[in-house]
Amino acid sequence: MKKIFIITTSVISTWAYSQIGVNTDTPAATFDVVAKKNDGTTSEGIIAPRLSGNQIKSADARYTAPQTGALVYATNAVSAPTAKTIKITAPGYYYFDGSIWQKMGDERAFTGDIKHSARTADHGGWYLLNGRAISTLPVAARTAAAALGFTGNIPNATDRVLKTKTAAEAMAATGGISTITIKRVNLPDVNLIGTLTGAMDLAGVHAHRTQGNSGNGGQHNHSLSGSTNNVAGHRHDSNESLTSNNGNSEVFIYGNTHTGNNGNGNYASTGHLGQPRAWNGIGAATATGLAGGHNHSITGTAAAAGNHNHAINIVSTESGNHRHSMDNVRASVPTGGSGEELDNRSPYLSVNTFIYLGE
Repeated sequence: MKKIFIITTSVISTWAYSQIGVNTDTPAATFDVVAKKNDGTTSEGIIAPRLSGNQIKSADARYTAPQTGALVYATNAVSAPTAKTIKITAPGYYYFDGSIWQKMGDERAFTGDIKHSARTADHGGWYLLNGRAISTLPVAARTAAAALGFTGNIPNATDRVLKTKTAAEAMAATGGISTITIKRVNLPDVNLIGTLTGAMDLAGVHAHRTQGNSGNGGQHNHSLSGSTNNVAGHRHDSNESLTSNNGNSEVFIYGNTHTGNNGNGNYASTGHLGQPRAWNGIGAATATGLAGGHNHSITGTAAAAGNHNHAINIVSTESGNHRHSMDNVRASVPTGGSGEELDNRSPYLSVNTFIYLGE
């Protein structure tokens, strides 16, 4: 009773000054609590009403504009949040801002704010940036989205990082790729030069072409065999040891005449070397008459024709695999690459991205 009387007396005494003081007769504010002791022998401080999240939610109808600024300590999270208690997600001090309980120490969000979170669903006015249609959002969120310039859908941040826009870019514009392929135009303009030493493999049959002149081979012979061309009319000299009446070599001609007898010769005559002969001095002097065009067969060896060259143009064939030796040869060396794409992303941690569109 004594303690109650003292407090009552103190409160009554302070009312006269329109201020309330605890452990002080001179309150410096509307309600001023002064520590009773400061030597550590007592536990000092102010304790706000301690309620569970569900107990706070049960009084939703009691909290309206006049209760703005009310302070409570939530001992645990609300199990099934309402619009007013959606932010009571953990033990702590909460104040009522006229429409929702805000956690002490949290920065207040504004429309269009972006944050990352491990949460997977919309919460407390924060909406997952998953590209959904704006028409599926609550009315207040639709209005906020329109005010930010979004039409049709909210942005989709799936598998994307955030960057500050340029002056020419529209808000929420997307771009970039997650993989890249190095093309020839991406390489510096340099010559890749290498030196090869060893043997070059050849994988199959091929041919070598030779063209030019053979070496000068000196004097030599060529074998001949064949017939001469028709060389037109000519004579053949006699090679018989016969003597005509006029002392010329003779050959016999058909017709019972000989040179100079004017066609009056005989068939019977003394034979050569005492033998009878049928043609009795009938012959021709030195040569036959023209016999017409004809050929002569030739066989033998042509005379040496002197030093000379022979032109050649041949293709030699190679019947199998072989090698060509080489040393200090400049060559283009292929990289052996296959053009596989590179991952263009730095090491990352996957989270969700949210935008604040209000309650």
